[in-house]
Amino acid sequence: MLCRGKNPGKLGVYWWERIDTDNQMMELPDSTDFTSPELWDYVNDSGENVGVINLPMSYPPREVDGFMIAGGPRSRERNYTSPSSLQQEVERRFDYRVHPENVLTSNEDAGGEVEMIHDLLRTRLQTAYTLLEEQDVTFLHLTLFHLNVLQHYFWDGPETQKAWEIIDEELERFVEADCNLVLMSDHGCTEIDTVFYINEWLERNGYLQTESSVASRLFDIGITQERIAEIVRAFNLEQYIRPLVPRPIIERFPSDEGVVREEKLSMVDWENTTAIGSGQGLVYIVADSESEHQRIFDALRDDLTAATGQNGKPVVKSVHAPDEIYHGEYLDRAPDLMFDQRPGVHTSEAMGHGEVFSTPTNWRGENVPDGMVLFHGEDVSPGNLDPIRISDIGPTILHWMGLAVPTDMDGDPKTAVFDKATDPAGRPVEHRPPLHSHDDERGGRDLDDEVADRLEDIGYLE
Repeated sequence: MLCRGKNPGKLGVYWWERIDTDNQMMELPDSTDFTSPELWDYVNDSGENVGVINLPMSYPPREVDGFMIAGGPRSRERNYTSPSSLQQEVERRFDYRVHPENVLTSNEDAGGEVEMIHDLLRTRLQTAYTLLEEQDVTFLHLTLFHLNVLQHYFWDGPETQKAWEIIDEELERFVEADCNLVLMSDHGCTEIDTVFYINEWLERNGYLQTESSVASRLFDIGITQERIAEIVRAFNLEQYIRPLVPRPIIERFPSDEGVVREEKLSMVDWENTTAIGSGQGLVYIVADSESEHQRIFDALRDDLTAATGQNGKPVVKSVHAPDEIYHGEYLDRAPDLMFDQRPGVHTSEAMGHGEVFSTPTNWRGENVPDGMVLFHGEDVSPGNLDPIRISDIGPTILHWMGLAVPTDMDGDPKTAVFDKATDPAGRPVEHRPPLHSHDDERGGRDLDDEVADRLEDIGYLE
């Protein structure tokens, strides 16, 4: 949404996975699923070069006027740059990696993995600044994805605080170079008090019927991805095994929470199931008619709204149909129901866990909708901003750069950001027709495709 200024209904990607209930399969979006032009395409169209580093779901990287270094969580450690020659350069000069060498799977005894993430964040920022200095780019985007990983595992602990200190230290050189900066998070974070297993709840309430599978039997005897990872790391074998073990093999094992990703679909008795859940509040309905779909939706809305956790607090703030919050040509790809978790609730997709609610273990922090944004530069008016939507940031950046805003963006430039006495705030907002969509065919890869052959997949949203 940030780099395109549009809601997911115009993009067709709503989360890290999509359950296709008609074909009883799962899709994992990658860059080819995004056909909409991006912010940097409009900068390129104005004749300027751009740099894009570590944007999630940007693998495989697209050609741009400038450079692109693809980001995770599903990127390979090879062929991740455009131009392709840039990969060897950033690895030689900065020891650049798309992912940390070892995977963070627990918030206990994770000192080495945390240090790797700290090093990775510093490397990202140092790479970005050097390329900004050396490459002829007018616009640079950098995502620090693993900061969010630390916040999930450690909430506001010293591990996360150290990451922010690194970011603050490395940003100083951008400030000293008089760069115009936009610092933003696409969501906030809060401490978890309740883990809600949506698929266990659906089964208890008669919406989901499951049966035993290989993955569920492995979970029952304690063989999980995290425990395999611990053994591999204990023998210092991860760097050797990761390139040799394809994702489909890893995904066949359950996580410590239960059976996840496509393997959970092998547990579903589709004939007797009317709903199945993904993480963080997404539910897909299985129905043969619109009337049946509406009946199931209404029942789910009532039951979810009434659900309370171990502490007696509601689990859900609100429940929505897709057309209540999204609009666009890809509305049909949206989950059938979205519920807004109460702050403090983490919704897990895992099956076979046995409990509907539990206290947090590995994850201590969960996302909340409200993020943050900071604009810094000579044209910026000091002070507090009025509320701003994530879809407003792209149009605001384009206006700041003196470029017209595409008419198909949902967001609006927030001219209150700028000092009224300086350009560009003194100019009216200009609009332009949108660029044509990318030629890539839509169609995220399912888990049978070896889209990323690495043990990195044992971890956050993998």
